[in-house]
Order: sequence, then C-alpha cells, then structure tokens
Amino acid sequence: MCGVLPAARAADEGQVAATALLSPRLAVRWVPQSQVLGFTALAADADDTVNPLRGYHRWRGQEVVPQSMPSPDVYQRYAWRDLEPELGRYDFSKVLADVSAARSQGRRLALRVRSMLGYDDGQVYVPRDLVAHPSCSAGCGWWADADPGNSQQTYVPDWNDPFVHERMRLLLQALGQALGTLPLAWVDVGLYGQWGEWTLSSKINYALAPGGIAPITNDSKRAIAEAHFTAMPDRPFVMFALKGNFDTLDWALNRQTVTSRPVGLRIDCLAKSGFMNQWTDHPELWSQLQNQWQRAPFVAEFCPFDSGDAVTNAATALQQVRDFRITSVSNGNLAPSVSNTALKWASFTAQEQATLLQVGREAGHRLMLDRASYTLSRNGSLALSTDWRNPGRAPVYESWEVTLELLDDTGAVRQSTVLPIALSTVGADNASLGTRTSIALNNQLPAGRYLARLVIRDPLQRSAPADARAPLRLAIAERQADGGVVLGTWVKR
Repeated sequence: MCGVLPAARAADEGQVAATALLSPRLAVRWVPQSQVLGFTALAADADDTVNPLRGYHRWRGQEVVPQSMPSPDVYQRYAWRDLEPELGRYDFSKVLADVSAARSQGRRLALRVRSMLGYDDGQVYVPRDLVAHPSCSAGCGWWADADPGNSQQTYVPDWNDPFVHERMRLLLQALGQALGTLPLAWVDVGLYGQWGEWTLSSKINYALAPGGIAPITNDSKRAIAEAHFTAMPDRPFVMFALKGNFDTLDWALNRQTVTSRPVGLRIDCLAKSGFMNQWTDHPELWSQLQNQWQRAPFVAEFCPFDSGDAVTNAATALQQVRDFRITSVSNGNLAPSVSNTALKWASFTAQEQATLLQVGREAGHRLMLDRASYTLSRNGSLALSTDWRNPGRAPVYESWEVTLELLDDTGAVRQSTVLPIALSTVGADNASLGTRTSIALNNQLPAGRYLARLVIRDPLQRSAPADARAPLRLAIAERQADGGVVLGTWVKR
C-alpha cells in the first residue's frame, strides 16, 4: 500500500500539469513562499546614517565634522545687492549655479537672503540706488556707528518703510520665479537684521537715527516674513526662534495661511550655554511654539567655539539637540581661531570630537524597519506586512515613497510599485507604524529569478529623476549600499 502512494501522487501531479496547459488561469506562475524577516537596529551611539534633514548639513562650503558620506543638504547665504545690484535689475546666476551644483551632487540647496552683514564695515548690502531713494520717507536707511573706535559705520535699512517692503517683496517674487520648480532643502526667512538673522545689536542706537527712522515694528516684521511666504508659498521655510520676534513667530507658525507647508524653527547659537533660556524662562510663550518640531524641521547653526570653551561647547550642543528636538545642524562655524578649514577638526580634543559626532547621530530622525512578513501566492498575489519605528528625535517630514522593486539577474528593475505607506506620519521617540497591504505582481514578466526589495524613494524619482534625492537610508544593519532592503528571491516559472 505504501509503495502505491508515490505513483498515485505522481499521476495526480501529471494531471494538474496537463490541466494547466489547457487552462492559463490554473498555470503556476510564481513559486509560493512565506517569510518573516527581522532587522537589526543600529545603536544610537554608532548610527552614522546620513540622510536629508538629519544630523549635519553642509554649511557655506564647510563640512568640518567627518561623516560617512557628504550631507545631502547644503546651506548658503546671499546679499540683497548681489541679487539686485540696481533696483529692478536682478542677477540670480550665483543662486542658480549653487542649485545646479547641488543637484549634480545629489544634494539640495537651502538659502537665506540678507540686507546687512556685520557692523561698521562701511558696506551697503542693498541695491545701490535704494540708498536715499526719493520714494522712501526718510532715505530708506541710515549710517549707524556701532563702534566709535572703528572709523567705518554700519548701513541699516529702514525696516519700516513701505517702499523698502515693496522692493523686498519684488526681489523675493523674482527669486521665486527664477527658481521655478527646482527643489530646495529649505528657505531661511531673512532680510531683516544682522546677517539676516532677525536681530540687531543694542549698539545700534536709534536715538541717533535721522528723523522718521525707528526700530522695526511687529507689523514690519510680519510684512517681511509674509513677503517670503507669498513669493514662494510651496517652499519649506524656517524662521529664527528669538523671543523678541514672538509675535511674528506665533503668526507664522500658528495663524498664517499663506504657506502650503508648516513653517519650522531655526536658532543660530547652538552650543551656547543659556541661549535657550530666553524661551524656557518664559514657558507661557514657549508652550505655543515648542511642539512645532512635530510638524516642521528645527534647524540649528553653531555659535562658533574653540576647544576648551567653558560657555559654548560640544556638550552643551548635544544637550540642546536632545532637549529641543533639533533636526539638522550646521557642519561649520566651528574653531574660529583655526584659519585652515582642514585643520579645524583636529583642533578639538578626542572627547570633544566624540561629542560632536554624537550630535550628528542624534539630530533628526532614525527611521527603521523592524519587521517585514509576506506571503506570495502562485498567481502573483502578495500580502505584505511591515513594522516601522523611529527612535529619533524628529520625524522624516518629507513625503518619501516606499517602493517594492523586482530586479532581474542583470540588476534591472522589472517592476516598481509604490506602496500606501506614509512614513511622514511616523513620529519620534520610538513611534511606530504597522502596515498591511496586498500587491499584484506583474505576471507578464518572463520566467526567472527576481530579487525583491523595498526602497524608500523621493517622489521626484517618478516625475523628475534629475531632481530626486538618493533613497532614504534606514538605520538598520541590513540595508544595501543604495538604501534598499532585501525581502528575498522570488521565482517565476
């Protein structure tokens, strides 16, 4: 009896095969399989994953802290007079060249426009014919003496003049038109204050200003911010988080309806002890802004410090990254006493270097795929489950697409399917997302072996590949060099 069973089974299988030839609906297309995969999370103190809006960004041509690969975000600033040498004559060649250079390297540019730089440098950073223009009520600006010991003076625009506001609005509108649909990392709201950083030194004494010129009002601050938003409403913006600008910040973050994306925060003195006391000492104000990190990035720039500084240092920077949910940190503005950029890193002690490396590891998101399981049926029906987690301090923010790809033996992608997985909804602090979805594989593919993997791609990969970022890299040990994660090898007969 036992010897008969194999023969009977063979006869049954032969009948199935014969029937399959007559009925394509019953033909075996894919070798069925089920799989449960677990992935290994990278440790927080060893996760050197480089991603957009995570860790360090290239700061004005510098990347002082070494990383496993160049940053995909690059930051630069431009003076108003360089973009508009004379009123109405625009020159955006430098900005466009920087955008093009970033694109060619797989990066995105972040930018700020400034209408003044430092103090008592004797320079004018607005269009040359804006100075003393008759359309201004008080000459469009004035020369202030911030340092009596310096023979030079500081040209301070009249921040309240309607004509100055109009020229700012036209400048930003023209810049937005010149950029078109070219992607940017973010736009830093600028134009007002020293270096465009939304504050002026108390050494600028408005009691000595010409008649009709006064310190900037909250209405004027809002007008300058709104000029940015209306010129480029679809861009991601960040704004300086200074308590003196609370009225404008509150409006921009909580009440304005101009921008299509939430506006993020920015600080320019990361690492300085007590810098954020301006907010923590006023919890009634900070409570209205402190959760903005859940919706938009919080970008930071170092206050420059050298090795051994007791007030401004790497340890303070790391604590601020943890306390305030910093997304991305400038990889420059460090070791100001060291003129050679290549030697700046070596000027810090081993402990300081270790702490600066940890700043990059802890800033921003650390997205992981913890588990994936699937069942593949012979008709090409795939049931896929995934469990995602982010132990980082911020979300990914951007709308990345999780894509299932099938690669043939030559490495060519033969099927690419965008899955309905919204990674931008995964919060921080070990927030998780579980997904369950069904996919139909392409049954027109030729017989063969296919490597199945998940890749987190920029949506522009489908519509404008030249502008697409490299795939997002998960903080797991199993990721491939290009960011992909292998599910298995699937066979089609």
